[in-house]
Amino acid sequence: MDFVHIAISARLAHGDLVAADAALETDPSDDGVRLILVKQLLVSCANVTDLELICRALYKDHPAISEIITPHWRNFEFAKYIRNIAVGHVNPALSQKTLEWRPELNVVLTQPGAPAEAFLGYAVLESAINTFVDGERHRIFESDTDLAYPPDLTRFLNFLGSTVHVGIAYCAAVAAAALEHTNLPNFNEHWLELSAKAGATDFAFITRKG
Repeated sequence: MDFVHIAISARLAHGDLVAADAALETDPSDDGVRLILVKQLLVSCANVTDLELICRALYKDHPAISEIITPHWRNFEFAKYIRNIAVGHVNPALSQKTLEWRPELNVVLTQPGAPAEAFLGYAVLESAINTFVDGERHRIFESDTDLAYPPDLTRFLNFLGSTVHVGIAYCAAVAAAALEHTNLPNFNEHWLELSAKAGATDFAFITRKG
């Protein structure tokens, strides 16, 4: 198991979650900015899901780490689902479902400008949320989500906020545990050697599999 990679991944996800959560808590007035922050939090929660898959061996010596995330696993799967079909890229089937769900888009799509694009963004997000179903039953919520309806928006933001806070705690615990297993050199003692090695770095294209 690559403990350095796990520590780096956990620290990155932790930093992204903390920063985006704090920014969203300031309640920015711009709809587009709020949407970007929500998307970033969904991506970061999805990254926590990916992180969990590579660090399970840590649970043997640190069972409390598993206890942080296991009760909330479905929430993270939900975030990953949204990332995969609506944030990382937009699934063509989701585009068609969004047009069906929000017929206003027949007009909005022809309108330039940030307000129209924000409406489109929220419509796509709504559709992604609403397609996380098992048959006719939503896997998280009790009804369809309309983000323009305050109770639905609050419900979604509460879900997102609670998932983010679990992710923050989980990433902090994973990073601490992984670092216990690394053998990082003392930078202050070996800076000259490490700097020479850095200067000789030969960058090459990295494939998706690393």
